[in-house]
Amino acid sequence: MRLILVDNMVLPGHHDLGALDVHPHLGLVSLAAVARRAGHHVTVYDPKRLVRSGQLDYDASLYRRAADALLAGRPDAIGFTTLGCSFIFALRVAEHLKRTAPDLPVLLGGPHATMLHREILDRFACFDVVVRHEAEETLPLVLEALEHRRFSHIPGVSWRPAPFAAEVRATEGRPLVTDLDTLPQPAYDLYPVDELPLDYLRVEAGRGCPFSCTFCSTATFFQRSYRLKSPARLVGDLDRLHHRYGARDFKLEHDLFTVNRRKVLDFCDAVRDRGYTWRVSARVDCVDAELLDRMAEAGCVALYLGIETGSPRLQQVIKKRLDLGLLEEVLDHTERLGVAATVSFITGHPEEEPADQDATLDLLGDCLRRPRKACTTQLHVLLPEPGTAQHAALGDRVRYDGYRTEFNGWLLDEADETCVREHPDLFPTYHYYPGAMPREHHVFAVDLHRAVTELGHTVAAYLLRHFDGRLSTFTRRALQWHERTGWTDPVDTAFVRAFVADALGAGHHTHSLVRYVRDLRAAGRPPRPTAPEDDGLRYSLAPRAVLFDGIHDCAALLGCIAALPAGGPPLGEHEAGGVGCRVVLAADAGCRDYAIDPATHAVLSLFREPRTMDEVRTALGELTGGWEPGAEHLRQLADTGVIVPSGRRAEAGVHG
Repeated sequence: MRLILVDNMVLPGHHDLGALDVHPHLGLVSLAAVARRAGHHVTVYDPKRLVRSGQLDYDASLYRRAADALLAGRPDAIGFTTLGCSFIFALRVAEHLKRTAPDLPVLLGGPHATMLHREILDRFACFDVVVRHEAEETLPLVLEALEHRRFSHIPGVSWRPAPFAAEVRATEGRPLVTDLDTLPQPAYDLYPVDELPLDYLRVEAGRGCPFSCTFCSTATFFQRSYRLKSPARLVGDLDRLHHRYGARDFKLEHDLFTVNRRKVLDFCDAVRDRGYTWRVSARVDCVDAELLDRMAEAGCVALYLGIETGSPRLQQVIKKRLDLGLLEEVLDHTERLGVAATVSFITGHPEEEPADQDATLDLLGDCLRRPRKACTTQLHVLLPEPGTAQHAALGDRVRYDGYRTEFNGWLLDEADETCVREHPDLFPTYHYYPGAMPREHHVFAVDLHRAVTELGHTVAAYLLRHFDGRLSTFTRRALQWHERTGWTDPVDTAFVRAFVADALGAGHHTHSLVRYVRDLRAAGRPPRPTAPEDDGLRYSLAPRAVLFDGIHDCAALLGCIAALPAGGPPLGEHEAGGVGCRVVLAADAGCRDYAIDPATHAVLSLFREPRTMDEVRTALGELTGGWEPGAEHLRQLADTGVIVPSGRRAEAGVHG
């Protein structure tokens, strides 16, 4: 049988196609391997890679073109995996498939399909079979029985007995792979791994979570069955990927890698001498100093920690039940070891009150004050998930406001929007739970955190010094200003700049810092500078050259801020120095920052549009009553790369 497995399509809400995750899907490469072992011909269709590379348009034609490409492969069956945030893609493509090839079997699997199998089959006739839970042992049986649709002997399957039949049947059972070591080697070769822009390779280390957080569906999907591959199997997987692809850096995928301490220590002993680096996820109450030491010695370079809330009360409500005092101890230790920590929080729990959010923001702010290389912070809005205790209690109350997170991208046409709004139980991640706080306060906190962290850890942490050292105070003041001014643009770095200018003053050195970092981030990359030897050649300001006037020496300020004692007050204005004109060249190797006089600033301002040297000299002469920059002055600007050839020559007799 020719089987095509279709990867998730998580559409980036900010339209940054470079953010599309093109890592091989670990579930699909595992399923492909067992289907191959059963004698089937398997390929993987990854829409994310095709969109990112420009081979598939990111517009309403996406669904039809994806369906056409799948049918061109002449499959005997097509299988989709889906998360809540990618279900709209699977649904719309499957609808196109069935219009063209009504007898083609379309299968569905993954967490979202497992939790909502009956609802999906009842409402959408484009799907024929749902393979629930872990499918490595059941998929070969389903493929064998597909021709006659006789699945009653296979556990964990839901299906319609004929194409477009209204009747839906389902067998009992929740398939689970007890021993992950028995699975065949994942079929990474179905992805063009050598061509993908990957910093590391993902490897499945295990499955399952023994905890029962009310907002998370992991425990439900994997039935709270915690499993970790043996050290021999896991190291063997890394070795094979190293020999095949040259990979030396890995992400060991498991929601909670460190729960089985003995196995983790054995893995560390087995992998230590291979020179690999790796990263994992953990809980702060499932690591200790000795374990972290051993992990770091064996190549662990990064640790992901889900904290979720800084409120002890809410920790109990959502059944995360962490001892929050452990976080500082763990982060102190990972920082000493050089292990980069990512600390993740969630706001928007229906039971969350203002004091709970303040506690979360302040704990997040404490993390933000650590060096960027030591600790990265994340703040997310809660997404309703089927298969969770929260959704079981509140799923019928979800509301829609159109807000897009990084997990729920753009809906590409009106049909998408209509489908999401008409089926809130099937698209809960596009909705939210009403709760004790206004929804807008959660969204604002998340957007503001994202904007502040885009300015970098040094500036973000320094901002807090002006607001009692608390992220909650900064957020509350910014929200009040947002509401008072009626700000309608996105809450981004432009918002932060405007708020800081109002709160501290446009001439304040902190406002200079925000301007400086924001504008440098927006700068492009300059081409190789060339000296102006052809008077007819037009020059323009380099794409990554940024002009400032009325700004402090921010490079020096950043150095002073880095030396400030933790928890102390911000710099006084008398310590920040005066303001002036500057030009900064942003480069991959670092920034070059030059103080310039007002005359040079005026010269460079003229190069915002492509001009010849003669045009600039003439224009300045007219403006100043006779002063013109010398040729050597202009040559120095080109030699430093501040102005670069624009590639456009001047027409005879034309001056700017």
